[in-house]
Order: sequence, then C-alpha cells, then structure tokens
Amino acid sequence: MLLNDLAIDVREPTGEDELFVLETPLSPVRAMVHLAGRVASINDGGVLDWATLPATRLGAVALGIRRAWVGERVVSEGTCTGDGCGERLDLSLTVSAYLAHHRPRRPRAVSPTAEEGWYSLGGTPARFRVPSVADLLAAIGEERPDLAISAACLDPPNVTAGVARRIDRALDALSPSLDGLVGGACPACGAAVTLFFDPVAYTFAELRGLFAGLYHETHTLASAYGWEEATILRLPRSRRRRYWRMVVEDRSVA
Repeated sequence: MLLNDLAIDVREPTGEDELFVLETPLSPVRAMVHLAGRVASINDGGVLDWATLPATRLGAVALGIRRAWVGERVVSEGTCTGDGCGERLDLSLTVSAYLAHHRPRRPRAVSPTAEEGWYSLGGTPARFRVPSVADLLAAIGEERPDLAISAACLDPPNVTAGVARRIDRALDALSPSLDGLVGGACPACGAAVTLFFDPVAYTFAELRGLFAGLYHETHTLASAYGWEEATILRLPRSRRRRYWRMVVEDRSVA
C-alpha cells in the first residue's frame, strides 16, 4: 500500500488489536503510533520506528490502516450552518484522492544539508527539519509546545518573523499536514459547508465504532465453545466473526 512516498503493509486485526483500540487510555496521537507498531510494517519487510516519521505523516498512516480495514471511501457527517437550514449531510472523500492532494514536494529555495533530515533556506542562515512524531509527543504537555518544537527543529531557534513564515511555507510543502477542512454544498439550500477533518482522531473514533461488537462476540464464542478469552482474542477478526455468525445462526434455528 503506497501512502504518497511511504509504502506499508497492514495486517488484518486480531481481537487483541481491537481491544487495544477500544480500551487504550492514550491520546489519539500516542495510540496511533502504538497501533501502527502493532499492525503495520514497511512494504519491503524493514522495521520502522514509527516515532521517527514526520509528524504530519502519521495522518497518512492512520488513513492507510483505515483503508485496509474499512475501505477507500471516508464519509464525515455534519450539519449545514446556512441560515435556517440545519440539514444533516455527509461529506465524502477517498483516501487516495486526499493523499494525492497532500503530496509532499520540495520548494526550489530549500536544499538538503550534509546532516540527514536537515534543510537550508536560500538567502538565510537558518537550518530546519520536519518535526517528527517523537518531537510532537515530546512537546505535548509543555507550556509552549511551539517553542519546544522550534528548539528541536530550527537552528537557530529564534529567527525573524519573515524567515519563520518562509520556513512554515517550506514545511507545509515538504510535509503537508493532513488535518484540514473538507467541503461541499448542502443539497437542501446550496450553501457551502466545510468540516474540519483530523485523520488520526477520525480513524480512531471510527475503529472504536467498528470494533464495538468485540465483547458480545467474545462472550458468545466463550459460551458456545468454552474457549478462553485469550484464545478468542488471538483469532483474526474475519475468522472470529465467521465462528460467531455460525453460533448465532445455529441458535436462531434451534
């Protein structure tokens, strides 16, 4: 599966993976890093420390997992804010098109330096690098997360406002954020409607809804076959649900 310039494989979830999604107390960002470490791997079989990824790339990984487990089309629900409308509506997108729209590129004024991962900005002495997931996690809880990230990813950390704006634009091109607005038109009144889309939070919320039947399915199989919970949770999702449907069908005709 190609996510712009990142090729990953995503395996089928087991009940243990589903239980993690349902019960983790971690924030969506931390939980997604952990989930990726459980179920995703580099396409060539290599091992990747997911925390070293550019922070904005975590959204692409979330959508890759979502595409493997749920499908290509994403539907986000909202309400029309047009005067007196309030129509419930769906805004849809495809993972492939969304990622293509946010494909990374390197601006002409930006050049890689001798130090891997760092870039120089033409006409300035500043060096910078794309903040990683690890940088983002380290900044969470800081009084000024923006200053913590600047200290780690900008050399020198204090630059003029003009240079800072140029670096922000360069970062937006090198590693575009997938958090953003998606829009459409209300079918009832025709007003333009936009919704904020956060791929990581959206994916986790959707997966929690998808996996909500895990407890009932586990209870049903344990009651029918006498299997221990750990045995059931180790099964791939498709196999567990096949057994569960067989038990439900048998009970419905008994």
